[in-house]
Amino acid sequence: MNGTIKKALSMVTLSVIFFGCTISLKKGERWRKNSKLSYVDTRVGSAASIADITVTEVEEPMGYVSPIVGNPSALTHWTPQTAVWTHRVVTVPVPYWYDQDKIQGFRGTRYPNGAVVGDWGAMCIMPMTGEVKIDANARASKFNHDSETAKPHYYSVQLDDYSIKAELTAAAKTAFFQFTFPQSESSSVLIDGVFVPGNYKVIPDRNEIEGYSVIAGHFQNHFVAKFDKPFKVHHIDLLPNVVDTGLVPDGFTAEYFNNDKLKGKPEVVVKYSKLNYNWLKEPAEGVVADFFSARYSGTLVARLSGEHTFELTTKDGTRMYINDEMVIDQWMYRATGTNVHNVNLTKGEKYEIRIEYYDGSSTTEMHLRCAEPVKTDPNQGSQLALKGADGNAVYVTFSTEDQEKVKMIVGTSLIDIAQARANMEEEFPDFNFDKAVAKGAAIWDKELNMIQAEGTEDDKAIFYTALTKCFVNPRNLNEGGRYFSPFDYQVHEGEMYTDLSIWDTFRSLHPLWVIVKPQETTDIINGMLNAYCEGGWLPKWPNPWYRSIMMGTHADAVIADAYVKGIRGFDTELAFEAMLKNATEKGNRGFSGRVGIEYFNDIGYVPADVFGFYGEPVARTLEFSYDDYCIAQMAKGMGKEDYYNEFMMRSKRYINVLDSETGLVRGKKLNGEWLPPYDKSISVWAQGADHDTEVYYKNHTLLVPHDVPGLADFMGGEKELEAYLDDFFKKDMYYVGDEFSMHAPYMYNFIGTPWKTQKVVRDMLAKYFFNDVGGLPGNDDCGQVSSWYVFGAMGFYPACPGDPIYQLCSPVLNKVDINVGNGKTFSIIANNNSRENMYIQSATLNGTPYKVSWLHHNDLMKGGKLVFEMGPIPNKDWGVTE
Repeated sequence: MNGTIKKALSMVTLSVIFFGCTISLKKGERWRKNSKLSYVDTRVGSAASIADITVTEVEEPMGYVSPIVGNPSALTHWTPQTAVWTHRVVTVPVPYWYDQDKIQGFRGTRYPNGAVVGDWGAMCIMPMTGEVKIDANARASKFNHDSETAKPHYYSVQLDDYSIKAELTAAAKTAFFQFTFPQSESSSVLIDGVFVPGNYKVIPDRNEIEGYSVIAGHFQNHFVAKFDKPFKVHHIDLLPNVVDTGLVPDGFTAEYFNNDKLKGKPEVVVKYSKLNYNWLKEPAEGVVADFFSARYSGTLVARLSGEHTFELTTKDGTRMYINDEMVIDQWMYRATGTNVHNVNLTKGEKYEIRIEYYDGSSTTEMHLRCAEPVKTDPNQGSQLALKGADGNAVYVTFSTEDQEKVKMIVGTSLIDIAQARANMEEEFPDFNFDKAVAKGAAIWDKELNMIQAEGTEDDKAIFYTALTKCFVNPRNLNEGGRYFSPFDYQVHEGEMYTDLSIWDTFRSLHPLWVIVKPQETTDIINGMLNAYCEGGWLPKWPNPWYRSIMMGTHADAVIADAYVKGIRGFDTELAFEAMLKNATEKGNRGFSGRVGIEYFNDIGYVPADVFGFYGEPVARTLEFSYDDYCIAQMAKGMGKEDYYNEFMMRSKRYINVLDSETGLVRGKKLNGEWLPPYDKSISVWAQGADHDTEVYYKNHTLLVPHDVPGLADFMGGEKELEAYLDDFFKKDMYYVGDEFSMHAPYMYNFIGTPWKTQKVVRDMLAKYFFNDVGGLPGNDDCGQVSSWYVFGAMGFYPACPGDPIYQLCSPVLNKVDINVGNGKTFSIIANNNSRENMYIQSATLNGTPYKVSWLHHNDLMKGGKLVFEMGPIPNKDWGVTE
């Protein structure tokens, strides 16, 4: 090799740097030299924001993302698992936290990336050498971030404690691992259910393990794991016995309270012989689903002396007491988890067992098991592994030579084991790991190449990493044309998506999909309509079933926005029927719907004294009004003039919570009286300092994206709204990590001062987003914050989904080419663009002078070229032409 080539290769090797770790372009690299994947690091957002963020005392500017591996919208994603739980301001089961230094395994996860909800149907795989350790903390291995490569199609890391290199790629339903082991007589791979036990079976003659874990008692995560190496040892770590009348002769007394704090007298008292239950909603007649607490009491009589191990598996908050001493304390909202307590008991002695519990949302689980001090047959776990048995984990062991590569393919399914095997054989039919990685890279390259971006290397890294996060969720449950429905627990043909963070993502993620993924947008809407047919309602935050969280029913906005922009292929009459139901009926069957809709329809707002502290009635009134605007736009497009007129009138009801005394939103009682100014019930997140509360009042007041002229009239005119916005941004009251006012920077366009939108957006993108693990300014909410960046960086934004209009801003990127389908490209070019030259001086659309600060969707989808001339001084005449 000559010196010139060597020098060229050296320059290439140093061309892409992430967080001080050089990603070299050499043999073994898992993407092509010119691939957009070279710009992506999926760890961005896995640490606290490095920006100076406006955030309240009860929040934390965390991205809550993990280095997810798998196809876009995969049924199962895979990621390193650093902790089952982490104690933070908001405790959620995010699989990966950048600030931790140990990996417990590699999780097959359905955690909605960037959200603050729960994982479901998870499993974890951990390679190790030496003694097999079942406990996740005990088996965890130290690692160094410098050894990581984190791409959407590929992840690798060195597990230092075991001297194992772990590599991972994944498709939609199947993962492919390659573990490079050291020389060892006891190299093992363990599988567990992360939060819950599982049922496992080992099939040695096929080098396979198959099994499932139960998800809330109503459906199962099935898997088949196939190895390219025979097993020397196979074993299931068996479960303790369920605590029943053998240990608690008189059973358990359950007292249920229709509040979340065990207050007052119990509404319902029930007797149980054991605690081994999954309840879909209420556990007994008379108990209020999603809002109750319970006390389970019983007297345990020890049959043996010695150490007893109790395992308590619950969802949401729980405490366990033995003789009034608290031994387990998990009093918090959480996904399903298992807590363990060891205690010495004496034969014949009586012990008072008490478990306290509160239900936060969704399903309820309560399982109590106990391992008594009994000598067990050490071969029992191996023998039962061949038949299939319940266990905490299963593992296989084999001998390895130094640097021997062991391959493992894991197919998953929500339907059954046979479907998991079919998924595995379809997606990875052989043990060619390099081919599998290349296949994943090609899929992600196709996704990222839908938008060709030109700019600085750093800007492209931020942009393509953000774009990657826009395509992780929602989750596609389709398996070979069928899906297991989270809404009626049956297998159907057709489309179904879940992990839809619609309260967040209607604002810009779904509008982005309308442009670059129109067919998938149709599929998502058809999935929503299937949910309506199977569960009675359009979903509003399915995870995976209906959840009683967030305000509004913004599936209305997603469907209306797609419809007015020309998306078809779904039953529009059925969709409109479902949207009308949202606007007129109270939720039921586990769906909260528009909480307070009966009051909104009767008196025009949601009363604060009826729904109380944390009821967020102001936000509900504002969001119901906006949803009604979206219904009106759908009605207009369908020729339903009566409905259009009715819902346009309803959309003005936001005015009922705008207070002329304070010039802000304000809670109002049923009798029409206002709550005190700056009452902290404005939001559950506004409970800190008075400044925090003011921030939420200021942000909420702008939650009128559908009627900016009406909001300006309330404030006294456009100049007054401009002054409000000036003060709002000057005092740094805009919290970009929350969604209430994501459209706020674009409101200047509506009132004749578009140069201020250009400056504010450009300043925010530079201030809050970085090519760094702390590069996201708050939880990503399934790609919403990332999509907010993607639009802003390109130079336009859907400020009011439901309208086929985009507001223009100052693009970060010098040029973007957007594939709008049908062989057409829409280009946005910013000449003379720089951080200082942030102001649009003039513009042309397809060579014709363009003088307005907005762009119609039809012009975008025709393809063409929008060219901005940029400069350092605002042109106050551009963009104000009617």
